[in-house]
Amino acid sequence: MQGIEPKFHNSLAERIEAYRSLTQAMEEHEAQSFDVASKFSELLELYEEYLANRKKLEKSIKEYRQFHDGLRKVITDQSQNLGRKRNIDNFEEC
Repeated sequence: MQGIEPKFHNSLAERIEAYRSLTQAMEEHEAQSFDVASKFSELLELYEEYLANRKKLEKSIKEYRQFHDGLRKVITDQSQNLGRKRNIDNFEEC
């Protein structure tokens, strides 16, 4: 290294190393930013899927309740009619 001052050479080498460290840090940061963005979009998709499933579940629960109430009314009416019929039959036998 004749003709190049060691101070100048060391300064240049330090700057090159700092530049390489900065570019590496930026690449890692960009990779992390991409990773965070992809995880966020995945989380958003999962949340939208959750909302859709929740709406389906609420609809199913509502339909179940309506079916249950309707069936309960039918069974109640039929059991009351059977009870009346049994009472009438028992009364006629007496």
